[in-house]
Amino acid sequence: MQPKDEFLLDLYMVGFGDELRSNPKVEYADTLHERAYQLGRIDALIGDDVRSVDYQTNEEILHRIYNLKP
Repeated sequence: MQPKDEFLLDLYMVGFGDELRSNPKVEYADTLHERAYQLGRIDALIGDDVRSVDYQTNEEILHRIYNLKP
């Protein structure tokens, strides 16, 4: 896995954790960084209701980050 992809997954997990802890939102200037973080927050919200979100692979998460429409 590329270091860039690992960093995006890390940001996704930061967003996920921030949502679970009710931390304030963080904004990122870089579009992909912002997508990764916000997608993590969104997935934390819907994860309990949508099982497919809980069982995503890293590759599926990255695909969603790279292909999310602005």
